[in-house]
Amino acid sequence: MHREPNEAEEYTKTYHTKCLTDASDVVHTVTYKKATCTRVDDIILNFHCNRDSKCVKCQQNYL
Repeated sequence: MHREPNEAEEYTKTYHTKCLTDASDVVHTVTYKKATCTRVDDIILNFHCNRDSKCVKCQQNYL
């Protein structure tokens, strides 16, 4: 059974925060998929930092 993705199951949040590397102001945009159970955290589908989109150190804060 194939199910098409439901936009209601995904949402995006924007976080204004400080870079862990040099304390500059950055914007993190995270797209989540809602978990099927409230006891489980939502799944990160996409992480983007406006300063360095390949930054892994910052992304770990949202896992």
